Amino acid sequence: MDTKKIYKKLKLTTGKEVILRKTRKEDLQKLVDMYTTLSEETLMFLRPYRFTPTEVREMQERVDWKRVFSLVAENSDKIIAEARLIRYSDSAAEFGIIVHDDYRNMKLGQNLVKMIIELARDVGVRRLIAFCTIDNKIALHIYKKLGFNVEKRLKAEKSVFDEKGFVRLAIDIRSISNQYPV
Repeated sequence: MDTKKIYKKLKLTTGKEVILRKTRKEDLQKLVDMYTTLSEETLMFLRPYRFTPTEVREMQERVDWKRVFSLVAENSDKIIAEARLIRYSDSAAEFGIIVHDDYRNMKLGQNLVKMIIELARDVGVRRLIAFCTIDNKIALHIYKKLGFNVEKRLKAEKSVFDEKGFVRLAIDIRSISNQYPV
């Protein structure tokens, strides 16, 4: 995957067609719209409070395609998901994925994880890490299906996840096949 040419069309299980691509500066308002309309149910897997437009802008300003990478899924000129890769070092990175409520359970998250794995491999990352709340069964299923292993169970601070724990999952990218078909 050439990071300059990240662009894929994907048909969801509902038949809707989405485009997976790199973020662009002009995506800011669409990202604000997506993040600020996430439901309480989705937010419970992320954080105990809503995203603000200022916060989304600051998140997007960090994307530099050297240390912070961002992919989006777009449907009908609307951003419906974001996948973010953050490098810790030359060989290790963490990623996170957010899929808007209206597009969950359509294999979009799974396809974004596959794209993140390809992107990480292309930029030289060998160890890819994800964090997930213990009760996010769908995400845990996807990560394990794609070869991630639970490394550690962690106890969350009460103020962050209401005593729910979370897990750190990791995969050695060199141990999996060269490409996941998206």
